[in-house]
Amino acid sequence: MKTVKKLFLGFVLAMVFSVTMIPIIWVFFSSFKSKKELMTKPWSLPEKFLFSNYTDAWQKADFAVLTKNSVTITAFSLLLMLVFATMLAFAISRYKGNLSQVTLIYLLAGQTISAGMIIFPIVIVLRKLGFGSSHAGLILTYAAGGLPFAVFVLQGFFAGIPYELYEAGEIDGAGEFKIFANIAIPLAKPALATVLLYQFMWVWNEFVLAFTIVSRPEKRTIIAGLYSVVNGYLNTDYVTAFAGAMIVCIPIIIIYLIFQKYLIQGLIAGAVKG
Repeated sequence: MKTVKKLFLGFVLAMVFSVTMIPIIWVFFSSFKSKKELMTKPWSLPEKFLFSNYTDAWQKADFAVLTKNSVTITAFSLLLMLVFATMLAFAISRYKGNLSQVTLIYLLAGQTISAGMIIFPIVIVLRKLGFGSSHAGLILTYAAGGLPFAVFVLQGFFAGIPYELYEAGEIDGAGEFKIFANIAIPLAKPALATVLLYQFMWVWNEFVLAFTIVSRPEKRTIIAGLYSVVNGYLNTDYVTAFAGAMIVCIPIIIIYLIFQKYLIQGLIAGAVKG
């Protein structure tokens, strides 16, 4: 029976790998081929690795500007989201009561609403606030959108911190801010790393909000900018388009492979302690 279970598990894992990784691997190798080779030998390895495809993609898509936009938007979104999420999560875990529970439920309810359902109200509100087609509007949207997940993970971790540590801080004369900054935050580093990595991957790869909110091509993120270029003069230049896609994906894949253990540890710790 155990052998059958192992074989079934192996089959499921193989199917998951096939669905998720094989397309990425195919695009990766295809990005090094010539146009003719891609058409005539789509499933073979490249006869010669053409790194010039990456140079062409970088120049044609103006990746220098797009990368700068993505780095700026991602950095400020994560900073703003983490500041508010840590304070709110600490308050919910520290002061248990009806208001805290209602606040948490309200935030988690936001997770059930997809961006596509509320994209137009978001655009209208941002324009009325003077943030239409700007980095600031997209940063605020990402920070607010990442708040529910961040608060859920962090409050679970904060709730698992022994209350005696808080009492010791109070005995030493520490106020709430010092307890938050000197006790809670240092102990929550695994959860903070989890939130940071998870939200980084989401913000960097997000397309719907980035494409809809920011309409000016020179201000778009790398994902939205690549989509515009591919649907423009790269719509038949598949190898260059594939190279551009890999330029976007490779940093995320590398970061995930390096930090995946911290991501998993933080999620487990937050769930167990909560």
